[in-house]
Amino acid sequence: MSAVGAGAGGWIGSVLRLRFLGVVGALLLICAVFSVTADRFLSLGNFRTVLFTAAILAVAVVGVSFVMLTGNLDLSVGAAMGMTAYVSADFAAHHPGIGIMLVLIGPALGALLGLVNGFLVATLSVPSIVATLGTMSIYRGYTYLYAHGQQVTSTQLPSWMLNFADASYLGIPSFVIVAVVVVAIAAAVLRYTTWGRQLYAVGSNSEAARFYGLPTHRLMLTAYVASGAVAGFAGFLYAARVGTVTVVLASGWELQVLAAIVIGGISIWGGSGSVIGAALGAVLLATISNGLVLLGMPDYWQLVIQGVAIVLAVGVDALISRQTARVTTRRRALAAAGVPKSPIQVRSS
Repeated sequence: MSAVGAGAGGWIGSVLRLRFLGVVGALLLICAVFSVTADRFLSLGNFRTVLFTAAILAVAVVGVSFVMLTGNLDLSVGAAMGMTAYVSADFAAHHPGIGIMLVLIGPALGALLGLVNGFLVATLSVPSIVATLGTMSIYRGYTYLYAHGQQVTSTQLPSWMLNFADASYLGIPSFVIVAVVVVAIAAAVLRYTTWGRQLYAVGSNSEAARFYGLPTHRLMLTAYVASGAVAGFAGFLYAARVGTVTVVLASGWELQVLAAIVIGGISIWGGSGSVIGAALGAVLLATISNGLVLLGMPDYWQLVIQGVAIVLAVGVDALISRQTARVTTRRRALAAAGVPKSPIQVRSS
């Protein structure tokens, strides 16, 4: 590695670490502010409320992170969660003896919805923002048709499903444990498996990845399938949490998921970031939303904050990408000119 290359990698790594630490710092600062301004913010019950919301959002964020690492978007995640939640709850209501197998219905249906998204984007080359915006409307509309204006109440759901939502182990809510396990598995997959590393390669430069023989279309397709399956699991968790499942469940979660991901450091252009940072972004958003509710702020302020966060995070990504391109161009120019390395540069290679 040349000194310039090492400098570029070190500079980018420093920025990414700074963004990660920035999310942690922002979370601590916001908690400090709300602890002073909101009376019930530090109560145990409110703490559990924040954790429940953050846990479900973090799970949803994991799936979409796979897609965004390839440089694509999935705006149908909220609609997919809503459909899988309602279908799972309705199936449980009509088949009370299904047992724990109910957990598989959401991910299975979600994987099918993700397959549709992946087919449109990877096979038909439809821009991801267009494809998933269209399927978002289709999935939500089908949920309305399927429900026929009905809702599934908590009395129709199996008791184990509701008990699981309220359970805790060693004082830690079950949903938080599930979210941590999902995030940890996803992080390990991205870091240690060939599939995970190839997702980063596709997002960094899809043309180069294809030139080196990577199955870019198949990788995009499987990323969407994984995103749908995880969204289906998040929908099941959401249904267990709220008890009464309606057709509008998870409406608007597309913006929350996108905001959490970009705040957490995953580039909207793909190729960089981690699901751990994205999960921290979910915790940050859940904390902000909860604090604003306690302060009696209108709902539209949450939308304003999410929108500002997305714009700022994308702006940071643009600056990082521009600086990376500048350093890479300089490195190639020095290499073409045959500029020799100094002894210090050689030792740093």
